[in-house]
Order: sequence, then structure tokens, then C-alpha cells
Amino acid sequence: MNLDGVRDELKTFILNNGAVPTLSESPLKAIVSLKADRGTSHKVFIQVLDEIQATYYEIYAERSGIPIDQYRELKLNDSLEKVLYDKGKEGIPMNISIAEPTDGGAGYQAIQ
Repeated sequence: MNLDGVRDELKTFILNNGAVPTLSESPLKAIVSLKADRGTSHKVFIQVLDEIQATYYEIYAERSGIPIDQYRELKLNDSLEKVLYDKGKEGIPMNISIAEPTDGGAGYQAIQ
């Protein structure tokens, strides 16, 4: 399975801010919907879901000015680290919808 380019496409969709009418109106309203076929393996489904979540964490880390690994390890009980965490997420909720699977072949779609 090849997920090359998915993060870039998702970032373009999420951060569009209404620039392209067919993409999200704003990061606040952007919803990424994952829809799989019933034949999709659990492993593939989780890989795609992880990629979607990683895209959001990458956005948050960039906005906080720190590497993604460091962002994901921030301790929310530390007030300074919580400030960085909140700065990254501000105005960009992780809106992921998991749609009802369809009958058909083994595959997935990231619906934006």
C-alpha cells in the first residue's frame, strides 16, 4: 500500500481557508472522512487512520515550532508544554469521521 502524498493532500485540504472552493472552508470546519470497503483489512484501515492523525500532529507541531515527535510527547500537566500544545491545536480540531463501510473490493478512500 502506498500512502505517498496523502499528508500533503490532507494538509492542503485542512489548511485551505476557502481559497479553493472544492476544499475546506476553514481548518475549524474541515472534516476528513475515512471510508473503507468491507474487504479492507484491519491493518490497512489503521495505517490510513494513523496517516490522517499524523497529518494533524504535523500541522500542530509546525504551528508550535517544534518537531512532530516532540509535540506528541508534550506533557499536558506541565504549564509551559501545555501552552505549546494549545498553540498547535488552536482553531484546528482533529475532525476525523469514520464512515460506514461499503460493500465491494478491498480498499479505502480519504473523503475530503
